[in-house]
Amino acid sequence: MVRKNRHNLILILIIIASLIVKIVLIVKYKNNLTLSSDDLNYVKSAVVLVKRGIYIFHNLNEPTVFVTPVYPFFLALVFKLFGTGFAGLQAARIIQAVISSVTILLVYLIAGKLFNKNVALLAAFLVAFYVPNIVTVGYMLTETLFTMLLCLLLYFSLLFAKKPKKTGFVFLGVLWAVATLCRPTIALYPIFLFVYLFWSERIKIVEMIKLGTVMFLAFVAVVSPWWIRNYREYGEFIPLAASSGNPLLQGTYVNYEQTPENVVYYKLGKNAFETNKTEVAVAKMRIKEEFKKDFWGYLKWYTIGKTNLFWRTVFYWKGFFNIPHSIVLYIHLFIVYTGFAGIVMLLFKGIGKYSLPVLVMLYFNATHCVYMAFDRYAFPMIPLLSIFSSFLILKVLSLMREKIRF
Repeated sequence: MVRKNRHNLILILIIIASLIVKIVLIVKYKNNLTLSSDDLNYVKSAVVLVKRGIYIFHNLNEPTVFVTPVYPFFLALVFKLFGTGFAGLQAARIIQAVISSVTILLVYLIAGKLFNKNVALLAAFLVAFYVPNIVTVGYMLTETLFTMLLCLLLYFSLLFAKKPKKTGFVFLGVLWAVATLCRPTIALYPIFLFVYLFWSERIKIVEMIKLGTVMFLAFVAVVSPWWIRNYREYGEFIPLAASSGNPLLQGTYVNYEQTPENVVYYKLGKNAFETNKTEVAVAKMRIKEEFKKDFWGYLKWYTIGKTNLFWRTVFYWKGFFNIPHSIVLYIHLFIVYTGFAGIVMLLFKGIGKYSLPVLVMLYFNATHCVYMAFDRYAFPMIPLLSIFSSFLILKVLSLMREKIRF
């Protein structure tokens, strides 16, 4: 009991300390916490939603299907309560800091289920003071909210897997839907969940079909208003978002380098939806042509090259608190290398119990290799990797202590 209370106290102190650092960052840097990129469009989308009741993203008078609605609606709710000016922006940042604190708790709970309290505590510490995790709460981007939703989905998946019931999987269906409407990459999550249920928990196929059905129906119930709205606006069934064209096209350029010799020019559509279709067509054309020119070289880019960019760069594009990029990168690479080394070690122990987060990480890697792969998209994977990093660190320390003892 004493040890449990001590663990809980340390966890609370870690979460509070991390939250204080984030709030200091928000108060100190204010509106300098921007990338002047997608974040500005998310703010614009939320402001227009509050003031005019129209859901847009790029163009003020064009209803969008470019991004799914959860994050813009989250921002709109904050702006509705606190205003669309400076106060609203700061409120959104502080709320995101709290959301990030919930992620730390969820990482602790996930690691506790997969390993033990010591691994859980170290994982919580790594996530709490991982510099990009501190900085990103200040950006109006999906990363903070989606990471929490992903960890929530994983935690309850592990929880309900032990005693699978339909009510639990209805809840998972709702979580899956909300997470997907925040970032569509997670749309195929049930595949990996049911692989895990079959592999690790030995759930019968008939039972999995029943659980999958109620999970899917819950998903449909949540997402269907978005489908109806999209059909009304564009007369087509658009399940999630029509924004794959640009990242698919950008990903066709090796190292994302566009030159006068290799760039493809194309005519923009009358709206973003039509332009997206054109970009998809152009991207497919480029992929076919480039594979014909240099099959093995291009395959290397679409596998090793993009994987390197996904994991070996860090989402720390602007410096804060005078922390140099090099230090943040070293810490990031330490988590990445030790995390994957921990996974490799578990392959010899039996990976089934740990397969769900591992499959999710591999899936995200593979998906972004098809499109664009860079550090921002890998950000939600770092808390999961931190769990396996913590396992390896404590395993090595334990072996060292045993060696010294003898």
